[in-house]
Amino acid sequence: MKQCGMEKGASMDSNQLEQERGITILAKNAAVKYKGIKINIVDTPGHADFGGEVERILNMADACLLLVDAAEGPMPQTKFVLRQALKLNRKVIVCINKVDKPSSRCDWVLDTTFDLFASLGADDETCDFPVVYASGFNGVASVDGPDKLSEDLKPLLDTILKECPKPKVDMEAPLQMLVTNLDYDDYVGRICIGRITSGSIKVGQEVGFMYGEGSPVRKSTVTKLWHFNNNEKEAIDEVTGGDICCFAGVDDVSIGDTVVDPKDTRPLPPIVVEEPTVAMEFGVNKSPLAAQLKESTKVTAPQIKARLEKECLTNLALRMEPGSVAETFKVKGRGTLQLGVLMENMRREGFEIMVSAPEVLLRKCPETGVNQEPYEEVVVDVPTEYQGIIMEEMQAKGGMMKNMEAGAVENTQVLTFEIPTRALIGMQGKFMQRTSGTAVMTSQFSHWAEYDGSNTKIRDKGSIVSTADGKATFYTILNMQARGKFFVDPAEECYAGQVVGLHNKEPDLTINITKEKNVTNVRAQGKTAETIPPKVQMTIDDWLGHMDTDEVLEVTPVQL
Repeated sequence: MKQCGMEKGASMDSNQLEQERGITILAKNAAVKYKGIKINIVDTPGHADFGGEVERILNMADACLLLVDAAEGPMPQTKFVLRQALKLNRKVIVCINKVDKPSSRCDWVLDTTFDLFASLGADDETCDFPVVYASGFNGVASVDGPDKLSEDLKPLLDTILKECPKPKVDMEAPLQMLVTNLDYDDYVGRICIGRITSGSIKVGQEVGFMYGEGSPVRKSTVTKLWHFNNNEKEAIDEVTGGDICCFAGVDDVSIGDTVVDPKDTRPLPPIVVEEPTVAMEFGVNKSPLAAQLKESTKVTAPQIKARLEKECLTNLALRMEPGSVAETFKVKGRGTLQLGVLMENMRREGFEIMVSAPEVLLRKCPETGVNQEPYEEVVVDVPTEYQGIIMEEMQAKGGMMKNMEAGAVENTQVLTFEIPTRALIGMQGKFMQRTSGTAVMTSQFSHWAEYDGSNTKIRDKGSIVSTADGKATFYTILNMQARGKFFVDPAEECYAGQVVGLHNKEPDLTINITKEKNVTNVRAQGKTAETIPPKVQMTIDDWLGHMDTDEVLEVTPVQL
């Protein structure tokens, strides 16, 4: 963007969670002008858990720029995004990025990317994809090779202009625009975002909204209109076909609606996304310590319900329905990462909730009627010394190895497995513990297969549970160090039934965490001061992989 004239640089991954995790969670729009031509850019998430963003955003694109790491090659996320692009017959440009890495191996990455295209059933023309070598950090690119980089990114932009098909727009046809995203502004209300397929939109124009053929027409007037310029929205009076815009003036709209001319309605097919595979129950926090924090500003069931309904409006991959008990709501999503991000956002907004352990959703086979469960393709990048541990853990959970190859870094292996989603819950934390934090695991949905009815244990160790209300004592934690690890520090408030630690053995262990040392009139012998290790710190993702089916997690703005 700077090379195209943008004065003030800003990252498209501007969300706080995106910057903390280093991943793209929300799809975002931007636009640059190059050689007098406007190029709209849509950044999509790569992880399969956020696939709903990818599936709807690809409807706005004419071509895709597939970014592949020059050392690691195509990842499972790459395979997911590419599969969606090929389904829609989008032109794909491959960009091998980070070629300045010492461990880059561009020839191997190019061959692996070609194999990926072929394995996804791409035709000969699609497999003959254009390739650009680049270093985004240094702002340089080349189409001739990684050792012939130019001084800027013009080769990349030239390739986009050359290979990206021109938008097919009928300016004489009535208005058509598929709503692919929603935004909200405190001053103008709900904002619709999408690409105009035909016709044009002006400020003050009356437009209609339809959800597929046969649905009623809902009318509204455009009060504000913007188009994208660099990384910002810019007010404009009219936007013509082929461009991406956003406008305000309507409250009753959802993703998948078509903006039409009320006098000549021609709705487009609604957006269809894949079904969710994991469910969790969100409810009011009913623990003895509920709603005692000043940061907890939203603790009631109506507030939680309204927030979840708002999330379902903008995130097509999420579903919500009433829970098993009062004041709970069953939320279905693509994976624990997606639901974990939702919980993290809610706690930062002041919500205090209680959530159940993740539950994998089954479905009936459309042909045979038997129960089926989702399977995942898992790729683990691990040092060679730990590959036996990974294979042992995967075999114990019913995983089947599909491939093993050398990693980008010396003395590392990349192992590929196929495993049921229910068996994968909690594996990330277990791998981190047993490999000293060196294993990197990524996964994506693979297929549905017959459910064998077996129950997979999430963990092989029990919990340490408090039997009394009060503050945890140094005396009890010190004496119980040999029995397990603790999630609380001395003087931390606890209650009966709270999980305060992880037992070393399989059964649960109940203790009085508030017990103090008996005071007597006998002088204690002088001893060296004793210490205890700090409590085990766990993130939301860690807890979701750790929780058993009979446990719930309190999510508060301050602690978990």
